[in-house]
Amino acid sequence: MLFGMVAMSVIVVSTTNALSDLNRANAENRRSASYQAAEAGVADYLAKLTEDHAYYLHTVHPAESTRRNSTSTLYAAGQTWDGSSTWTYPTAVNAWRTLPNGYEYNLEVTGPTATKPVVTVISTGRKQNAKKEDRRVEVEVRPSSIADFMMIANRDVSYGSSATTYGKIYAGIDEVGTAHSVDHAGNAYADVYAENQVTSLTVGRLFNGARAIDSDSTPLIRSVIKSPINFSAFTGSLVDVRAAAGLAAGILLDDASVEAWQLTFNADATVTIDKCITGGQDPAGMSTKPTCNAFQTKPMPTNGAIYVGQTAIVRGVVDGQVTVVSNNNIVVGENITYELPGNDVLGLIAKNETIMAYWSTPSLTIYAAMIAQGGQYRSWTGTLTKAGTYTHVGSVATNKGGYMSMFATRVYQYDTNLQFLQPPYYPVLGEAYSIQSYREVTPPVIP
Repeated sequence: MLFGMVAMSVIVVSTTNALSDLNRANAENRRSASYQAAEAGVADYLAKLTEDHAYYLHTVHPAESTRRNSTSTLYAAGQTWDGSSTWTYPTAVNAWRTLPNGYEYNLEVTGPTATKPVVTVISTGRKQNAKKEDRRVEVEVRPSSIADFMMIANRDVSYGSSATTYGKIYAGIDEVGTAHSVDHAGNAYADVYAENQVTSLTVGRLFNGARAIDSDSTPLIRSVIKSPINFSAFTGSLVDVRAAAGLAAGILLDDASVEAWQLTFNADATVTIDKCITGGQDPAGMSTKPTCNAFQTKPMPTNGAIYVGQTAIVRGVVDGQVTVVSNNNIVVGENITYELPGNDVLGLIAKNETIMAYWSTPSLTIYAAMIAQGGQYRSWTGTLTKAGTYTHVGSVATNKGGYMSMFATRVYQYDTNLQFLQPPYYPVLGEAYSIQSYREVTPPVIP
């Protein structure tokens, strides 16, 4: 009898242990599947970003929790977002997308800020309608930006033997399909790319792992830059900035009766706006200094967007992070600097050209990332008229090349702060997101 009771006890214990092991295995399988669901959410959001680099400004993802904007308006999953750059989630994890295996994921997203210039995606995965074994991952991604390059041009680029470049350089393919070259006889501390040829750049003049990459090199340029940089794609940034500038957090200046707007950035985080009369001269280059009348002074836009429907004249000390888009040209005649380099950043995007005015100061210094989408990055004239030095610290993208021969001396320096602090809404390169961090975080209490 005693033996039988002992035997039954052994059977009960064995069965209990087996069931416990099975439950643990099932729970672990559910946890693993939940983690995979969370990863699927991240992958889906990154795919959306690849198609639309400002997706977070345009759409609340179908699996994203309900957003609330600064005026307390709610936007549910799948709705078109209002374009503002910040939001909150009043109710956590209240939207889910179900996967074919019966698991689901929820997303919460944070757009880039001045202090954290990455897109942060938090994805929570779980078995459908379950409240246990949920897993959550957080990924921070950074797009490769046009501002990562010291120079991008759809024309030939040339640097003399005394030149030293610290930022990436790229010569692309122009509007008639001609591939261009970089002739670099100086020293390069970052990669030099050309759709045609990189010439004169000897091995002894490449430093810090820099490479010369072109149509004949190893590796070939297509293995590094997946497709030629297309200037027409930059129009997305013009559209994004105009939309954001029209919000309360932005600045929108568009009046066909105004020949040009002058923006003077001030070191107290404000911008003074003037209406300018050009006296009938070509408003693109301002051969003589225009007459400008005070219009208003405003705080720097909190979303970093200023859109000017006409020519924009820009100058001053930038205190903040901002991008100015002109639907015509951007003209500079006086210095542009940062109140605090590494904290402040300026993007200048001209639909046509970026021009250093004839009436500029003898020596002109500019801190900015600049794009001439349809034309040139140039001085008002190609003939020497200024005995001083032109210094540009930042980056340049120019569709049709350019020149600064109006100045006796030209100094071009890449602003390494652009590696981590990009101007708001600045164009990014397609299919070029880099993951800065990927980690599992504590999941929320799911209701």
